[in-house]
Amino acid sequence: MAEPNTRCQIVFEHYDRGDERRREALLALGNGVLSWRASAPEASATPRADDSAHYAGFYRAGWYDEAPREVNGDSVQMAALVNLPDPFGLSFALDNGDWFSLDRIDLRRYRQTLSLDTGVLERHLEFDLADYRVRLLERRLVSMATPNLAVLRWELQLPPGLKLRLRTVLDGGVRNAGVRRNRAYEGQRLQHLAFDHDEKGAAALSARLHDHRRRLAMATEIRTPEQPLQWRATLDDHRLIQQTDCSVPDSGRLIIEKCAVVLVYEERPATDDGARVEAQRQLPCDGYLQLEQASTEAWQRLWQGLALTADDPQLQHALHFHAFHLLQTVSPLSVGRDLGFPPRGWMEGYYGQVFWDELFAYPVLATHWPELARSLLNYRYARLDKARERARRAGLRGAMFPWRSARTGEEETPPWQCNPMSGRWMADHTHLQRHIGSAVAYDAWQLYLATADEALLAGPVGELIIEVARFWASLAQFDASRQRYLICGVIGPDEYHNSYPDAVEPGLNNNTYTNLMAAWTLGRARQVLALLSEADATALQRRLALEPDEPEHWQAIAEGLYLPFVDDQSLSQFEGFDKLEAPSQEWLHGDRPRLDWMLEARHDSCDRYQLTKQADVLMAYHLLPRQTLQQILERLGYRHDMACTRHTVAYHLARITHESSLSKVVCAGALAGIDSEASWSYYQQALATDLGSPGNSGTQEGIHLGALCGSLDVMQRHYLGVRLELDGLHIFPSPPPQLRQIALSLVFRQARLHLQLTDGSLWVRAAHENSGSVPLHYAQGRCQLGPGESLEIVIPPAQGRSATH
Repeated sequence: MAEPNTRCQIVFEHYDRGDERRREALLALGNGVLSWRASAPEASATPRADDSAHYAGFYRAGWYDEAPREVNGDSVQMAALVNLPDPFGLSFALDNGDWFSLDRIDLRRYRQTLSLDTGVLERHLEFDLADYRVRLLERRLVSMATPNLAVLRWELQLPPGLKLRLRTVLDGGVRNAGVRRNRAYEGQRLQHLAFDHDEKGAAALSARLHDHRRRLAMATEIRTPEQPLQWRATLDDHRLIQQTDCSVPDSGRLIIEKCAVVLVYEERPATDDGARVEAQRQLPCDGYLQLEQASTEAWQRLWQGLALTADDPQLQHALHFHAFHLLQTVSPLSVGRDLGFPPRGWMEGYYGQVFWDELFAYPVLATHWPELARSLLNYRYARLDKARERARRAGLRGAMFPWRSARTGEEETPPWQCNPMSGRWMADHTHLQRHIGSAVAYDAWQLYLATADEALLAGPVGELIIEVARFWASLAQFDASRQRYLICGVIGPDEYHNSYPDAVEPGLNNNTYTNLMAAWTLGRARQVLALLSEADATALQRRLALEPDEPEHWQAIAEGLYLPFVDDQSLSQFEGFDKLEAPSQEWLHGDRPRLDWMLEARHDSCDRYQLTKQADVLMAYHLLPRQTLQQILERLGYRHDMACTRHTVAYHLARITHESSLSKVVCAGALAGIDSEASWSYYQQALATDLGSPGNSGTQEGIHLGALCGSLDVMQRHYLGVRLELDGLHIFPSPPPQLRQIALSLVFRQARLHLQLTDGSLWVRAAHENSGSVPLHYAQGRCQLGPGESLEIVIPPAQGRSATH
């Protein structure tokens, strides 16, 4: 595991070939437009081989390929994020010796350091090579100041006058191969490659995707500031290899810098030649140090939006790491670029597609970087017409958002998943996760609450919420025998249950989380119309062709949805869950492979057992404030007091495998006001999701962004008790006893607040530069907090410490 330190750094003090792929993802750099795995440049400079230790992924956010593939006998056209040409292959050799490789040297020192405050990754090596002591200092960045720019710098320290050979590679023959079990869907994606180069070290490449209107241009430049060099070039299997000979300067220091600029075109440019020329024109004139300074200053401005400190170095270290990856995925450079929120960052995990994971980031984004939250909302709003079309094709109304989204707004869930244990294909029915619509509505509502922007409410926010409500109203069917509305044929967040045992068709009935969030969305849709001025409400109704009786119908469904119970006290996962077979306790606690793979390899299925990858019901407790959830249940006519809550939580905790990265962060949030000891235990485990994972973990495919953002959300929304409501900011802290001191800044309706938890109190201070007062609600009352004013909220010492079990 990487060691924390007080300078907000991730540090690895030793080389571990078996951990390289995980570290490449952990230490990946990005700026919301480009993403660069932390693969060793020398590994990319050697002849292409099946090197399982390294994977040099380089990506442009949102740049997907939809080339058809043959998978399990089906022709599948599914979007996947494209692995771009690798421009950063770089190595050296002493005279006629072998090219440098970490696996062929006597390594004396190794230190790899990611600076979270600057976005710079450094690698410091010291080793013996052919009787010479060599020091290599590598620095790299993806510029937070310039959207299409990434830079690598090597500083070699060797005896003066020593003869060297240098090699750099621009590899256009890359494939999408980062996730081995996905190889049937992946492979070669770039077509029609063409190269330019000159003897001064410049090079350029152009390529096309299956849709030839969508093109790429990349330009690189090699710089040796202390001595300009002449480069020889050869082209081998779409790899442009540039080599030169040189001597170590009298200073004993040889500096090599390589810049890469990436441009993508959604429509055909004039010529491919012109695209390469334009990419070369955008190469920066500044040297590495100036480029690093500009990027560092941009990072510093970003970090001002969080200003998080804690007395626990481990906690502060983890939360900064999580926020760092959030800001690498969606940044000010993302704004205006039609980009969603991929759950594994902009890497090949889940093909770089967009799910519901912004749900875990939205409360944080909306209160720290609202312009970034607005950008993500625009991604969904731009696909609203496609969601309407998808609903119409299904015979429904409103908007049916896809479970997996990419460029077009169509469903991108792969129809088959390969089981690496059995080698067989497993049908993937998770496109039936219709709860994605409620996630879109929830995010839209959070942004409105955070900004109080009436234009948003009358526009994108209102349209999204109402169209999702219309979808739920058309999907819910009235059952006269129960006098209830039912939502059938869906799948909840727990993907271990896709159908009933031996059922012909996939889908489950009355998933509790789905129905609760449908009721929540239907209620919000009516509220949108009530909040708008008469003129804005009328304009919105006309724009959506809303019929007069629709809001009343929404209310009837919101008050009449059916919820399944295991007994009088415990909410069930879905209707019939309690009738499934009891699982083996070894499956919950034993050392075993992934459960769905293991059972399918035995010709069995998770569908048969009372066992979950993550508990849907607990997701409702995590997402909705207790008062809101209680109001929904009361309107539905169900009794659900604190005793019922405890029974429900205990029932589901006893059946979770936690094989979803989201599971423990959800448990931490759900338990925050119920059992603080258990909540904190889950929270500590959630903090280690990627930093504490083993080298062979799924982190190799990309960090688990939803879980990382969820840890920030739990801290702010549950432990510090910050809730966005219509009448102001509600602050009802419920910190575990172990959480003693933490501070952060946030923005609420353009006012900046600083929160500091210390000595059993939460202090809230309004910035002097605020233009008005902030309405605050807390346990002891309410107030208007004016510019420069402070409020102490005393936390009851015994709050939330009762046991769950």
